Amino acid sequence: MRLSDLSGMFKKSTASFIRLENPMDDYYLVYLKPAEGTTWTPGEHAAFRLPHSGIKGRNFRAFSLASVPEEGHILLGTRTGAQASAYKKRLLGLQPGDPVIVHGPFGWFKLRDDTSPIVMFAAGVGITPIRALLLQLSKSMPRPIELVYASEKHYLFENEIDALAASMPHLKIIKTSDIESTQSSIRSGAEKFGNSAFYYISAAPGVILSTKKLLSECGIKRRRRIYDPFFGYSSKGKRKT
Repeated sequence: MRLSDLSGMFKKSTASFIRLENPMDDYYLVYLKPAEGTTWTPGEHAAFRLPHSGIKGRNFRAFSLASVPEEGHILLGTRTGAQASAYKKRLLGLQPGDPVIVHGPFGWFKLRDDTSPIVMFAAGVGITPIRALLLQLSKSMPRPIELVYASEKHYLFENEIDALAASMPHLKIIKTSDIESTQSSIRSGAEKFGNSAFYYISAAPGVILSTKKLLSECGIKRRRRIYDPFFGYSSKGKRKT
């Protein structure tokens, strides 16, 4: 992490709610119209505060941005679990035009150069910042990219990502649904590219810890590993209320 990665955290703007989509089960996509002049680097996140929400405790949460600035909107992806928190109930109940205060965007989950191979690992809704990175990579010079996408049941943005893979011969998508095949696929990427690649991991904190150990055992240096933990999760990967 560099100090410049945190510079955006002191920026504040007001976005407005556009619409909500529920593509499957408890997965939701939130579309916001950013304030004029708002921009960000793919892979960054921001804190989103709901004014006048009446929520007890924290009235903000951090989310990674799944969209790129060229799309003209901020796209957030989230899950509610069996019971949505007070914040998410309010978020999912927003009406078109409702204000949302944005602190940021900022962050470190960004491309490091234009040529190194890339190995990505997304667990569940951790695909959100990786969607943005893939869109950015689709406009850049080709390089080897492998995405290990793990989910027990649903794959958010599956059709979009499959379409990107069809248009990017250098992009390989590996979908997994169990721990063994997931770890085997990550290990395979590490053995193939070693420290010539950068490794982007977006998952719950507990999953990040186990993946960090796996990559370390494969000899991948710390500076080649970039992590984006799910905010609002415990170290064991369970949602906090």
